[in-house]
Amino acid sequence: MKRFSIFILILSSILFVSCSSVSKIQTSKVKPYEIKELQKFKTISYVELIESGNDAVFNDSISKKSENALSEALMNYKDKISLKGEIIVNDTFLQKQIELEISFLYYSIDAQDIFSTLKITPKIDSLLESKGKRFGLITIVSGFTRAKGNYGAQIAKGIGMGIATLGFYSETPIESYSNLCIMIVDSKENNIAFFRKSSLKEEEPYDSEVLKKQIFDIFEGYFW
Repeated sequence: MKRFSIFILILSSILFVSCSSVSKIQTSKVKPYEIKELQKFKTISYVELIESGNDAVFNDSISKKSENALSEALMNYKDKISLKGEIIVNDTFLQKQIELEISFLYYSIDAQDIFSTLKITPKIDSLLESKGKRFGLITIVSGFTRAKGNYGAQIAKGIGMGIATLGFYSETPIESYSNLCIMIVDSKENNIAFFRKSSLKEEEPYDSEVLKKQIFDIFEGYFW
C-alpha cells in the first residue's frame, strides 16, 4: 500500500543526500545524560524493490524485514541510549495518524530547517504523556534494493551505452541504498531533543549490521 505522506518523506530524504553519509546533529538544550528513559515508537519502514530497469516499487515484505533488522540493531545499544520500552498502538487508525505526524515532523525539519521552533505533534505528545513518559524514540528506515539479476543487467546496459557513445555517456547504477533517520521527541518541553540521519550507498536497508553502523554514526558525538 502506498502512502502519499511517506512518499514525500522518502523523496525529501533522497534529495537531501550530500557527499557526507551523516547529517549534522540537531539538538535542543536537553543534554544526553538527562535522557534516562527512551520509549520507542513503531519504526516507519519504506523500502523499494527494483525488479525491472530502474523502476523502484514499494515492497511490503522487504520493508517489514528492514523494520525487524532495525529493532535487532537497536538492541545492541539499548543500555547506552537508555531504551527502556516501546509505545504499542493497537488501533490501526491511530497508528496511521502517528505515521502522518512523524512524516510531518521529518519533512518540516528537513525541508524548512525550522528545528529550533518546531513543536511535536498532538498524538505523539499525548501518547507519551498518557504513559507518563518524557522521551520518545522515532526511527525511519528507507531506501531500495534490487532483485537478483537486475544489477548485472543494468551494469551491462551502462557498458553498452558507453561503447555506443565512444565513452561520452555511461550510466553507473547504484545497487542498493540505506537511509536511516532518528529523532528523540520531548513531551515535557514539547519539542525535538535530537535529530540526525545517515545515508549509505551500496548498502542494504534490511541488513542489521549496516543499520547497526548507521545507528553508531548517528549517535556519535551525542551518546558517545
